Amino acid sequence: MTRFARTARNPALAWLNGIAAAAVAFTLMVNLLRGWPVLSLVATVLIAAGLYVRWNRAEQPTGIEDVEAQAETA
Repeated sequence: MTRFARTARNPALAWLNGIAAAAVAFTLMVNLLRGWPVLSLVATVLIAAGLYVRWNRAEQPTGIEDVEAQAETA
């Protein structure tokens, strides 16, 4: 959003977005240093990997229309 505000030539909004991004980065860094959030991130990656494998086994359906068509033919 900072880049967008700079492109729109709104320096006040660019500064505000930059400060907000720094605050978010600081919060994430502090939380990750505590240890437990890392376990949560690992669990999220494992779940995402499992869903990706299932998606590939289902021949990578692109949308709900494909799922409906497959269900009607079965």
